[in-house]
Amino acid sequence: MNVAQLERDLDAKRTEGLALIKSTVDKCKAEGDREMTDAERGAIEAIGNEGKAIKARIEKAKADDGMLSLIDSLSLGQARTSPAGNGNTGIVPATPRQLQQLSMGQQFVRSAAYEFFRKGLHRTSSTWRSDSVELFDMKATTLTEDPASGGPLIIPQYLPGILPVLFKRLVVADLMAPGTTDSNAVTYMQETTFTNAAATVAEGSAKPESALIFAAVTEAVRKIAHWLPVSEEMLEDVAQISSYIDARLRLGVSLAEEDQLLNGNGTAPNIKGVMNRTGLAASIGRVDPATNADVIFQQMMAIFATSFVMPDGIVLNPTNWSTTVLSKTTTGEYIAGGPFSAVPAQTLWGLPVAVTPSIVAGTGLVGAFKQCSQVFRHGGMRVEASNSHQDFFIKNLVAIRAEERLALAVYRPGAFGKVTALN
Repeated sequence: MNVAQLERDLDAKRTEGLALIKSTVDKCKAEGDREMTDAERGAIEAIGNEGKAIKARIEKAKADDGMLSLIDSLSLGQARTSPAGNGNTGIVPATPRQLQQLSMGQQFVRSAAYEFFRKGLHRTSSTWRSDSVELFDMKATTLTEDPASGGPLIIPQYLPGILPVLFKRLVVADLMAPGTTDSNAVTYMQETTFTNAAATVAEGSAKPESALIFAAVTEAVRKIAHWLPVSEEMLEDVAQISSYIDARLRLGVSLAEEDQLLNGNGTAPNIKGVMNRTGLAASIGRVDPATNADVIFQQMMAIFATSFVMPDGIVLNPTNWSTTVLSKTTTGEYIAGGPFSAVPAQTLWGLPVAVTPSIVAGTGLVGAFKQCSQVFRHGGMRVEASNSHQDFFIKNLVAIRAEERLALAVYRPGAFGKVTALN
């Protein structure tokens, strides 16, 4: 229902009514100031009733639009569909707020840029390139039971039995503090020396002087990117391309990011990873009969003693984590519960453990990640598509590219230390 047209009709009816009232009053005055006849009064009332009917239709149309907007907000835009026969599948691109509640592949196919493919605009005789799509982190707030949310309006579907809780794999970036930047470089002050001379002082005596030295450090914002070829037919299959982006493009960038945060050498275009920072706490090597857990705890306490901050995270290679989880007592019982219990949580000494092949087997990293390091991201992960690569146009192929920009700041390198000779 076109509200704007109804409002124009109402204005026209109002103008018509006022004109009729004026002409009728003038006629009555000209004829001896007589009263209106029943026919004249009926004509005016008829126009008034028509105006009321139009106004009621406007109010109903606005109420319907409000309900559709509410349903859209709860269903991420899937409630509205386009008229049949216009070449559109009926899926309306989601808003940035709604996109934050979707996976990366779903964000791409729900974005405004994907309309380029849905409408067949890629079927052209010349090269083309889609709009850039910025994908959002998955940690955004979604519907809850909070009164300010639409959560209670969604009726849950109850399934029989108890479903196990599924956990997202803990990655190195999850251990670090998150940050954002709009620049191509991040400059911060890094603590290099702290000399604590605090001591008891006799009355009237000079107080000892401590030393706290900082150095300005600049970290360049680096880009991590890759691309994958897909067919135009695949692009037209919404479910397939969504899964493709989630399973390959995002995974590839995330794996490269994790390797850079740990092992980057700092030479452009690489990030300078934690493992290659100068000033780290002294490494501690495991010596039999000590276990992996023993040496990790020793490093935790060593860092606390020298940097005055308690470590809050651990990074281990899957091989070393496997050995740690499979540890047994002298009589052969599993310390972590054994194969017939739930998989042990990725924690050790109460700290989260990021298990990743990006750190070499035999070496682990212990540190105060949240307090002393931060990952600065320049926007979210971006996805673009084009058929202009090499002979892709004549082969009906499309190159889809994913990329992100980030920098790593390590405020206190001494809050991180390696453990070696792990088994």
